[in-house]
Amino acid sequence: MRNLLRLFTIIFLFSCNKKEEPQEQVKNNSTEEYSAADTLVEIDEEIQDTLVSAFFGLDNALPSLILCNQQVGILDGMPVNFKFPLDASSLSETDFEVLDSLGNIHTPICVSLAPANENGENRTVLLLGEFGTAVTNPPVEVRVVGDLYTTETFSGESVCSAIINLNGITTTNVIPLADGPSLFFAQRIDGNLNECNSGSQTIQVAWNGGVTPYISDDTESDLFQYYVGYSDSSGVLIPHVPISIADIDDNDNFHQLCFSTSDKIVKISMMADTVEDPNHDPNLYSEIDVSSCSPLTIIEENIFEKGYNIYPNPFSDKIFVENQKKNKSTIREELRKRFANIM
Repeated sequence: MRNLLRLFTIIFLFSCNKKEEPQEQVKNNSTEEYSAADTLVEIDEEIQDTLVSAFFGLDNALPSLILCNQQVGILDGMPVNFKFPLDASSLSETDFEVLDSLGNIHTPICVSLAPANENGENRTVLLLGEFGTAVTNPPVEVRVVGDLYTTETFSGESVCSAIINLNGITTTNVIPLADGPSLFFAQRIDGNLNECNSGSQTIQVAWNGGVTPYISDDTESDLFQYYVGYSDSSGVLIPHVPISIADIDDNDNFHQLCFSTSDKIVKISMMADTVEDPNHDPNLYSEIDVSSCSPLTIIEENIFEKGYNIYPNPFSDKIFVENQKKNKSTIREELRKRFANIM
């Protein structure tokens, strides 16, 4: 039962960019010229950044029969974290490959978005299987190799998203078993998604691994006092402590922080040694910017073409250009030709 509880605490685990697969970013500058090389690099970086991290949460600690309905022994647990919410209907264990340090490729036995699968969550997938050993042969890379799609955000989320195919993205940001959890996502929450009963604004945060209180006698409702939100006053960050915390005691990796200040919170931090992961490793000091959508900036008209969609980039002043009818390689080639003509 303890392993099962540890498992449900790890599933938890889970920003906002825009599209990833066919999506392309277009760059604007003061001379209204485009750099093909710079833009293609930015496109690749944005695509790869969609897969934020993987967290080697537990090594040979989870029961396969209970969690995967297969009798294959005791499994590893690895939360994989994305900036976009995922479409659960497109999720399959064959969407992922895990590479260990010896070069072996592993396919998960099963995968799950639960329990962090409420509206406004769905950004962490728990992979269950054999992915290596913590000391002698740890996992070093996670790849998306199937047609796993993102989905639109809900009303009340401050971040952007859209429906894109994540096939082909990878990450080598695999957090070792011995490391503690850290924040990987934050956004402003409003409307029906807001679970705070008081305050002027609510910030949702997500950890890359499941967390429970680390300090003896603390409960999850006590954790608000260790978070700090920051507003920006002419470039100076002003700290604000939440008045309470919501979305707790549900065994996932999301919290909602309730603030009394009306000053816009732009960053969240968490004190060290206040929460721990299912392996009982405490967190280090962690901080994360609060994500939100940016308004569209000016675009050259000759970038528009029938079938392209234009989206704001929540992380910069650049823009995503996507043609949903064509694949990524086709769009890259078209952009190379277009940029060559423009330049």
